[in-house]
Amino acid sequence: MLSATRLARAATLRAARNAAILTRGYTTKPDVTFEELQQKIHGIAPKPYVLIDVREPNEVAEGRVPTAVNIPLGDVAAAFAMPSEEFIAKYRIDRPSGEEETIFYCRSGKRSQSAIDQVERVDSSLTLRNYRGSWLNYLDRALGNKSLK
Repeated sequence: MLSATRLARAATLRAARNAAILTRGYTTKPDVTFEELQQKIHGIAPKPYVLIDVREPNEVAEGRVPTAVNIPLGDVAAAFAMPSEEFIAKYRIDRPSGEEETIFYCRSGKRSQSAIDQVERVDSSLTLRNYRGSWLNYLDRALGNKSLK
């Protein structure tokens, strides 16, 4: 049998999880558009950002959005949980701190949303956004590759 203390602790954790789920919709910023991403890449947008590509390295080898750093989806949670010094050594950038927007993208937008969900569990202080159109949208809009939709 569970003790009263363990039951109370389980109820508290369950309530905290439910509260996080209810407030999530209010704390997540809207998706990043192609136009907004272009402004950030070209230094026109005022707020600093970090752009993270969560595709696998073999996908990134085919091309990437300028300024992006590759952290494959399978490594995202561990990366954002590691100490800053280790993050810098591995990815060659400062670990996002909340001072900037952290934007995720993948091939079409599904893995990037999964990455956001993982990072929210590790560090809720970050401003996380999704470039939902992701690589396929970038190819189409920036490079004019109409065959990839």
